[in-house]
Amino acid sequence: MLCMLDHYDSRFFLGLGACRQATENWSAALETYSFATFLDVNDPRFPFHAAECLMQLSDFDGAQCGFESARLLATDKPEYEDIVLQAETMLEVINIKREQQNERNHH
Repeated sequence: MLCMLDHYDSRFFLGLGACRQATENWSAALETYSFATFLDVNDPRFPFHAAECLMQLSDFDGAQCGFESARLLATDKPEYEDIVLQAETMLEVINIKREQQNERNHH
């Protein structure tokens, strides 16, 4: 409802995306975060949470791009220090998952 009342306030879309993500509606959450990125291109939370959804959809290339974008946007912004650390951790997880996939494909 809030998104319809003020469709220029990215905070409302962050909330809507979080609700969709919490109910495991990954595609709808991804769509919401992607739209919100256009409203505030400097907010690292949108690519970060979009990347989380992409991980759930097993789109590791897309997730990597999202986590890298979030990390770049959050760097040098103390209020987003946690996002930098979480994005770096998730990038490591992606590398591990890719290695596991490669091992399964070669056996």
